[in-house]
Amino acid sequence: MSAGMPPASRSADGLNARTEALLRRLVRRDASTALKKLLRRTRPVDIAHSMRHLTGAEQRRLYQAIDDLDLAAEVLSYLDTEGSREVTRGMDEGAVVPLLERMDPDDATDIVALLPDALRLRVLEELEEDETGEEVRELLAWGPETAGGLMSPQVFRMPDTGTCGQAIAALQTQHEDLETVYYVYVVDELQRLVGVSSLRSLLTHPPRTKLTQIMVPEVIAVAPDTDQEEVARYVARYDLLAVPVVDGQRHILGLVTVDDIVDVIRDEAAEDMMLMAGVNESPQRSVLRQSWHRAGWLLATIGGGIVAAEIIGMYETTLMKVAVLAGFIPVIMGMGGNVGIQSATLAVRGLATGQVQIGGVGTFLWQEARVGLILGAFYALLLGSYGLLRYSDTPLIGLALGTSIFLAIGAAGVIGALLPVAFDRLGADPAIATGPFVTTIVDLLGIVIYFNVARILLGL
Repeated sequence: MSAGMPPASRSADGLNARTEALLRRLVRRDASTALKKLLRRTRPVDIAHSMRHLTGAEQRRLYQAIDDLDLAAEVLSYLDTEGSREVTRGMDEGAVVPLLERMDPDDATDIVALLPDALRLRVLEELEEDETGEEVRELLAWGPETAGGLMSPQVFRMPDTGTCGQAIAALQTQHEDLETVYYVYVVDELQRLVGVSSLRSLLTHPPRTKLTQIMVPEVIAVAPDTDQEEVARYVARYDLLAVPVVDGQRHILGLVTVDDIVDVIRDEAAEDMMLMAGVNESPQRSVLRQSWHRAGWLLATIGGGIVAAEIIGMYETTLMKVAVLAGFIPVIMGMGGNVGIQSATLAVRGLATGQVQIGGVGTFLWQEARVGLILGAFYALLLGSYGLLRYSDTPLIGLALGTSIFLAIGAAGVIGALLPVAFDRLGADPAIATGPFVTTIVDLLGIVIYFNVARILLGL
């Protein structure tokens, strides 16, 4: 999305809370005159952020109050997916096309991809003879969550025969056609990428210096079908401000810039949090639709609970002989579940950042297994000591409690780390493993371990 610099007077998060509150109040009061005046004085990014807290109807009302096309286009480029869908709902090609013509191609592509099929075709026909339309069509060929879908086709490139002075002169000529410029990319006579140089190098070397003398020949680049999370890992790992997208012959197709990567990291983190909680619907959706999605996800939990109840019923004789064991079932299940969630969260984060792949899956699993065993030993000592003191007349109860929680926590650490890795290997989002799957499996295993250890040690 479009980038913008917050004014120095803004808080660290770059948002003006008072202005946002006033915008929302004016929209809800339908005070159109005052709203239009405030919109003219408010930064586009703050307008877009304020709209996230409005209902769909209120978002459309606010957007329609923007009477400047340039401002409207910039606000639209800052909106999230749901907001973009809401404000373009009911628009025809006559309203959409002027907005797209004022956007950078990658932002315009994001909007076109969200339009209904029939409207999208009409919009592309209207843009047919426009340069933006051609670029949008090319970008639409790639998936929205790939490097090709993220990239901007506007790239500052220079031939390998050029000099620093020529590059600076070319930049001064082309700057209005370029969205952002962080590097100069050097290409050979066949337009293949052969090197990259920072703008700082251009400015700190004499004008006659050849670009081949200052460029870095080993350019980090990605293919257009590279997943956006992988692109984000490259940017984070190598501290890049932009990553070129190249085809099989190293021809530059476009550029993914750091502002797009920030959006990717934020969106992926939000998506993972939602998946971990089993909530993958926008809060702007209807209550019934949100309830339906949550109910479906929680079926795994209630299913696991029913299975747990059946397993406990299988040990009814054991509970009748030593009723005190029933009081510690929540402790065993709760501790195992918490450790499993901790390990799963670390696994999801490691997979997202690439740390698990870099260090090796085996190394990560072994580390989590050792952590689980250490935690298990610590809490086995605590719970076992309590059992020995509380039931001093039957010391084997304390031993059973300590042994059970040691094994349950150790197993939970391994399962919690293993499930996200397994989901990732199967091509599914590993974040979904941290929901009911981990807790249900760990709870069931904890119950089985607990009662079997008790039966063995207590001779039941």
